[in-house]
Amino acid sequence: MIVEKFLSWIETAPVDRRAEATSALARAYLYSPLDEAEKAAAETALTILLDDPAPIVREALAQALKQSPYAPRPVILSLAQDIDAVAVPVIVSSPVLLDSELVDMVADRGLLIQCAVASRPSVSPALCAAMAEVADSQACCIMLENPGAQIAVFSLRRLAERFGQMPSVRNMLLSLDGLPIDIRQMLIVQLGDALQQLSLVQSFVSSERRTSLVKDACDKATVDLASCCAHGDELEALVEHLRLSGQLTADLLIRSLCMGNVSMFVKALVSLTDLSEKRVQACVADPSEALVQTLCKKAGISERVAPVILSALVVYRELVSTIEGDMPRSRFGRMMVERILSDYNDFAEDELDDLLALLRRFATQIARDDARSLSMRMKQVTAA
Repeated sequence: MIVEKFLSWIETAPVDRRAEATSALARAYLYSPLDEAEKAAAETALTILLDDPAPIVREALAQALKQSPYAPRPVILSLAQDIDAVAVPVIVSSPVLLDSELVDMVADRGLLIQCAVASRPSVSPALCAAMAEVADSQACCIMLENPGAQIAVFSLRRLAERFGQMPSVRNMLLSLDGLPIDIRQMLIVQLGDALQQLSLVQSFVSSERRTSLVKDACDKATVDLASCCAHGDELEALVEHLRLSGQLTADLLIRSLCMGNVSMFVKALVSLTDLSEKRVQACVADPSEALVQTLCKKAGISERVAPVILSALVVYRELVSTIEGDMPRSRFGRMMVERILSDYNDFAEDELDDLLALLRRFATQIARDDARSLSMRMKQVTAA
């Protein structure tokens, strides 16, 4: 009887009074000790209120029901399909909504609804995957900031693929603890692509020069990343990513050897040749011209590169056996590349040899890195 009087009253009541009464009725439905008949009547009244022409009334209903696990599902679903002002509170907070329903909303609704889904206290891996696949970058940023978002690695990889050129998303991804190293490398490449598109860069640097500079920077960063790998599995994942993405080039392998990163070279040869790691390690530990030529051929590396690789492996073994104590990585790399360059100069065909140019470029870059490293160490000593 009370509910019937309520429904009769709301037909003529002012909007603000209807909103207050709607909130009161919803709270009574959730928290008052109603019998079965009263509960059913109250749910009917809440359902009728979904058709109230005043958004403020439906907003009051959404606010009252949004956090309760006992809110009637048909009412919650209807509120979630209402205008954004009504739907957002329910979508952000309601535990009644299913992942499948939220996935449909992410796919079919606008940015505000996507942001609401991304802001939920708990966002399941499946829902995060849907967001990573179709949601706007702004909504994905909210998801990345949400501590309740359970984002799987494959979803992080998809975010990097879709939005890696956008600074906001890229910076958030890079700030994540434990971000897989292959995704970090992907973001480095995305950053390089973004730099190439800058109008300022395009105005002052030729297309060919831009491509060369960006590739060098990405290769250098990749080798630096590889040197930071905490364990073999992480390095293996990076190498496999590089192979699958077509980045595991002879240039990159030569750079890794010039920096003394033989572990990366070994993992790369294992990936490219399908030989066992033990067998590749044995070849690297005691290199010969025939062995290196065979490895290069099996890996699909040009035979012209084999002398550089052989020289690098021999120089590495000699330096490791003669150097005592710790040596800065940049200094070790400088010694490596200078020795390799000296060896290669003896049999380079001419001054236009592309490998000779590559090694000279590496030597210049590594020398500058070493100088910067020395300057930094001197400043630290002075400050101490």
